[in-house]
Amino acid sequence: MGAAVGNLILIGMPGAGKTTVGRLLAARLGWAFLDTDAWLETRHGQSLATLLADRGLAGFRELEAQAVLEHPVSGPAVIATGGSVIYSAEAMRKLARLGTVVFLDCPPEVIIARVGDPAARGMVIAPGQRVSDLYWERLPLYRDHADLTIACDSGPPERLADRLLQAMGWGED
Repeated sequence: MGAAVGNLILIGMPGAGKTTVGRLLAARLGWAFLDTDAWLETRHGQSLATLLADRGLAGFRELEAQAVLEHPVSGPAVIATGGSVIYSAEAMRKLARLGTVVFLDCPPEVIIARVGDPAARGMVIAPGQRVSDLYWERLPLYRDHADLTIACDSGPPERLADRLLQAMGWGED
């Protein structure tokens, strides 16, 4: 469990809304917004899909962890992480020290509808693996690392942001 020091860290599957909801939260709170996927793309000058194709699953997971471990964070900030960052215990320890880790838990059917083609999206998924199987593989890790879990649905991101702020005690009753 993290030490709530003024940063919100969003974890979850690709398509859960980490970036979209993260931007909304940052704007509402007047905080900075950091997206580790965007930082990776900028740093390496390649899309996530290209980085994944070039580096493979293990290599890409290392890049994701490196993005968390190397990126300076000066809070308060909302941080949207890559979906597979939870495979790195070291990266997750750093995130827990930075603030409150929030798991955006979207069911597989919502993820599948939002993501479309996992390869084009740059999803870290083994060849032939189904998105639903990846969800069930990662679910215990997301839950173990989260200070707070917010259930997602196919509704608008504003509603999810409202629920998260209320769960943190920062929203309207």
